[in-house]
Amino acid sequence: MICIRKRFFNSNRLLLLPFGLWPGEETIVTRLQATLLCSFLISSIVFQLSRLFIAECNFDFIIRIFSSTSTYVMFASLPIVFWIHMKTITYLFDQLQYIYDRLKDRNEIAIYDKYGYFAKHVTTIIIILLVCGLCGISVIIYWPFILEIVVPKNDSQAIHTMQFVTKYFNVSEKYYVLVLVHLAAAASTGLIVCVGTGTMLFSYLQHICGMFEIASYRIEQAMAIELLHNFHIENRNVICRKMICAIDIQRQAMEFANHLITSMEGTLFVMTLTKVLSLSCNLYRIFQIESPMERMDEVFLHLGAVFFSLTILFLSTYVGQEVIDHSNHVYVITYNVSWYLAPSHIQKLILFLLQRSHKIFTLSIGGLFTASLECFATLVKVSISYFTFMYSLQ
Repeated sequence: MICIRKRFFNSNRLLLLPFGLWPGEETIVTRLQATLLCSFLISSIVFQLSRLFIAECNFDFIIRIFSSTSTYVMFASLPIVFWIHMKTITYLFDQLQYIYDRLKDRNEIAIYDKYGYFAKHVTTIIIILLVCGLCGISVIIYWPFILEIVVPKNDSQAIHTMQFVTKYFNVSEKYYVLVLVHLAAAASTGLIVCVGTGTMLFSYLQHICGMFEIASYRIEQAMAIELLHNFHIENRNVICRKMICAIDIQRQAMEFANHLITSMEGTLFVMTLTKVLSLSCNLYRIFQIESPMERMDEVFLHLGAVFFSLTILFLSTYVGQEVIDHSNHVYVITYNVSWYLAPSHIQKLILFLLQRSHKIFTLSIGGLFTASLECFATLVKVSISYFTFMYSLQ
């Protein structure tokens, strides 16, 4: 028996196991690890929001805090939902393995593998970008202090960093190192875990696309011309059995997707709103920076937040669009087969499948957002509209 965890999810295991968020290995130690992780991420969000109540607020300061806090909320959302719904995530993992074990046709296994390997390659690319991003963040944050030790100056970059942190979060100079280390560690940890959990959900949805593709393949095989032209009792049983198998895996794909989205619908809804807020606020902050060439560290941090928000938004809507397209493909394949050559009882079975596939299957979040490329364009448009509105208020 082939274990899909080892074949397709090794990279995710590498990212999630140290933090106690790897499904199927839940112990007291892993629960403690996950609890400490989520508490640490929440503490960074609480600290930033607390500045709104402690410091003197104005519109610019509120946007400044929201631009960073919204990014940290995105870092923390998926790890927290994994922590809360670990049993559901593990159950879905077992379902993927169960479906894979039931596949006997070599072509069906190849289809399932194709989508699994595609998700694995995307995960690898994102991890490479993650490593590059973390190295860049480390250079931006810690290089001034290293330079200060090697080549001390009165007007050093470390002093500029201190002034940036104290002004940005309105904290005392004697606490700025603690604040900087706390937020940098939370950002790095949150980014690693967010990539691990996010790419895992991406892989889940890619496997759903594979199930729909297998359903299309089974329908084509069931309605093969040679079976219909040489129709007798044995071929009738073969056609019925293959059509039932196609309907069954289509049902499994729909149930799997609905279970996945329903279990974390609230979190995904909050994350969608947070992406829009993060994109709008960080765009606003970029255009608000005076002398950007002298404050490249702040510019790069906001550009990184914009890039992260757009990437997460695009990948989540792209894979949703893929699910829609593969579900629609089942309908197209069913409609285009040579159903007119089949006997009446087979035609009734095809009619049932057409009626079932006629309604577009979508991943809906809160009844307001549907994961699709059209939704991606709409959310980006809304974000830019909010940014334009905020910019007009200055």
